Amino acid sequence: MSEKKQNTLNGWQSVLLLICIIASVAVCISLKVGGPMIGLFFSWMIIYAFCIIFRLDYKEIHQGAFDALKVVLPTMAILMAIGVLIGTWMQSGTIPTIIVYGLKSINPTYLLPFTLIFTSVISMVTGTSYGSVGSAGVAMMAIGHAMGINPGMVAGAVICGAMFGDKLSPFSDTTNLAPAVAGAKLGDHVKSMLWTTVPPMLISIVIFTVLGISQTSGGYDPGDLNSYITYLEGSFHIGWVTLIPAILIIVLLLFRVGAFEALGIGAIAGAITAIAVQGADLKSVLTVAYSGFTSDTDLGVLKSILNRGGMSSMLQYVAIITFAVGMGGMLERLGVLDRILSVFTKRIHSDGTLILATMIVGYITSIVSGSSPMSHVLTGRLLQPLFKERGIEPRILSRCLEDSGTLAGPMIPWHGYGIYMAGTLGVVWSQYILFVPLLWLTPVFSIFYGFTGISILHTKES
Repeated sequence: MSEKKQNTLNGWQSVLLLICIIASVAVCISLKVGGPMIGLFFSWMIIYAFCIIFRLDYKEIHQGAFDALKVVLPTMAILMAIGVLIGTWMQSGTIPTIIVYGLKSINPTYLLPFTLIFTSVISMVTGTSYGSVGSAGVAMMAIGHAMGINPGMVAGAVICGAMFGDKLSPFSDTTNLAPAVAGAKLGDHVKSMLWTTVPPMLISIVIFTVLGISQTSGGYDPGDLNSYITYLEGSFHIGWVTLIPAILIIVLLLFRVGAFEALGIGAIAGAITAIAVQGADLKSVLTVAYSGFTSDTDLGVLKSILNRGGMSSMLQYVAIITFAVGMGGMLERLGVLDRILSVFTKRIHSDGTLILATMIVGYITSIVSGSSPMSHVLTGRLLQPLFKERGIEPRILSRCLEDSGTLAGPMIPWHGYGIYMAGTLGVVWSQYILFVPLLWLTPVFSIFYGFTGISILHTKES
């Protein structure tokens, strides 16, 4: 009779597996060969080797990867839709028109706080950070680049605004998932989040205002904005008709059309506008949809702004999400997450330490899984009994899930959110990570409230 295979890894095996995976990713990044993508690819091979060595059922573990990927399939589809949309919006003159109007009307000194507030409003009313980043965010990045503003700062303002609106919007998927996992009511969940989200947002507005003033004072050189405007007006038909794709996508999102469908329709509208207004032919539109738009300008700034988009530009990000999230699903099946997270739950002796542990667990599950929904489910499953034991209302747990699991996303380079933000905005993680004060400050407020008791509500039974 054959020996029955073990179902999970023990403590030392889990630690050894994580060390091997981290080393694989770190080596590939340090050698600058495909960033984390190749390292994450090898993580699947490392897990396979561990299953063989320690006699685990690899088929069961492997299935965990595909179950996890089902959760992020919409994100990967949205990424490719964004690539197509950016390409067709460039060719249609939609983004060039927004750039021209923005350069003529927005004061560079206040571009950063304006971007923060503008994207937060769009994200709040549409319920999707993806839609607001892919439309308003792309346009604000182009305007900021032309004005000579640090692209990392502009990206930070876009990300903070988009995540603020997405986090508080009752139409957002994470805003509905977190209370569902924690057993809280949606209204109570949103009210509870105001405590940890609004103060950091107000501080962020001040920070971006100061950054904007510092960027445009002293030796600030905005470049030759008039030459940019002249080139764009000479190369594209600039007018309200080219804004139809942008207006259409906002209307679709307001009517709760799915993000992928809205972006897809917006991309098609851009293609139609390119043919009808800019005189493009069908072949060139399809080429741009896949390969991206190419400009013949000699102006370096405009070339970097306009030469973007296309589905192919997003395929590398889809690959990273595939291997990162799949790895997280397998680690969850292997019991690695439970082994690590149990270390924190054993040290909880007050409301403050429970909140702190929840935040840490939320970040760990986000780092390992690369997915906010998976982070919410894993963290909520582990911590919910402890919140009940201490008599803390479920809305506090759901708030913590968002303060960590949702906002951690853009701070992790291989997370679905982080990959989407970097890929869509045309920046790398290191450029914006220091300029996302909302994401840094929210967990600080959450932990502070935990230890002081401010806004921490207990059930009547307790």
